[in-house]
Amino acid sequence: MYWKLYWKRFYMDLINKVDAEDKSSKFDYELPYINKPGIAFSFDDSFRVNQWMKYGKEIFGYYDVKVTFNINAFHHFEGNREHTQKEIDMLLELQSYGHEIAHHGFNHQRADQYSKEKGLSKWIDDEIEAMLDWMKKQKHSKTNEKFKNPVSFAFPYAESNEATIEELVPKYFKIVRGHLYDKYLLPFDHTGFAASICADSLYLHNTKYIKKIMKAAKQAGSNLIIMCHSILPENINWDEFGWGDESNAAGEWRISPKVIQEIIDEAKKIGMEFYTTSEIAGVATFIDPNLERCVRKKILNPLDRWISISELGKIKELDLSSQNISNLDGIQYFTNLERLDLSNNNIADFRLIEKLSKLKVININNNPRSFSTSGSLVAR
Repeated sequence: MYWKLYWKRFYMDLINKVDAEDKSSKFDYELPYINKPGIAFSFDDSFRVNQWMKYGKEIFGYYDVKVTFNINAFHHFEGNREHTQKEIDMLLELQSYGHEIAHHGFNHQRADQYSKEKGLSKWIDDEIEAMLDWMKKQKHSKTNEKFKNPVSFAFPYAESNEATIEELVPKYFKIVRGHLYDKYLLPFDHTGFAASICADSLYLHNTKYIKKIMKAAKQAGSNLIIMCHSILPENINWDEFGWGDESNAAGEWRISPKVIQEIIDEAKKIGMEFYTTSEIAGVATFIDPNLERCVRKKILNPLDRWISISELGKIKELDLSSQNISNLDGIQYFTNLERLDLSNNNIADFRLIEKLSKLKVININNNPRSFSTSGSLVAR
């Protein structure tokens, strides 16, 4: 069967690569975002957002198992309508839980086919630029939170060619994800094309295959992107969504919460981290533009398009007082931070401070503080 050949191809290729590696280059200790191997779940097609929310949000948690959701502006079915405000709110809520909302094309056109038929520049205008403009216009109906500027792109149908990749990187994105390729393991701070393996039930009939590949990635000190689509329990019938026969093919692309949990448990067991695609690319992102503005003043090259996670990891002191900051997303990348001043801002949620294990002194005076940490947070 094809799926057996699929996994055998990946596994044997990875084993050969791992065996050929120079093990002397391995680090004595592992640091998240720098050299600790991880997996990145990458979910395609935002017409599935209700499924992502209902069956994925609780499994992934708050800045725990971070994943990437690759979105379009339109529902693939229901008359190819534009996303409703309710759906946009759900996507932005997923972003607020630490997940990446990435670019998947304005109307999910096949990059290879569309660019050959209408020209590369037409594909860029219709699919890339149009989606970037659409994302900039959206905001949450209650919080006014907006989408971050996308760092990564996932090719619709995982189809690409050299011309489309070269057109996108680095002009529009730092990393673009496809599917099969000759290199499956990804280094940190990756730029360019990134392969992925598909864990939908159409391909993954036994989790032993992906567990073996995860162990190989761990041994190699590299990262692995796992492509999925719908999140649905096995007993949910696709026909229940009422999208008609035209949607049946899309309904084949699904993974169950049970399988996702198995993969998560295995990753934790063997000591792998959970990353978004943009984090594998080494890019730090921020929901709050005021926080990003302050961070850019602190780094070596503030005008660079992408803020390097590794550079933020070198900073030990940070004064963010009186900057009208309301969201701390991005603070988790300051892994060596020892002193932090957040006083006189509009911050109500301090849970991300728990990610800063080396923090010694913090000032959070004059903030709303409706959400704090588990009790270890003290203003000094």
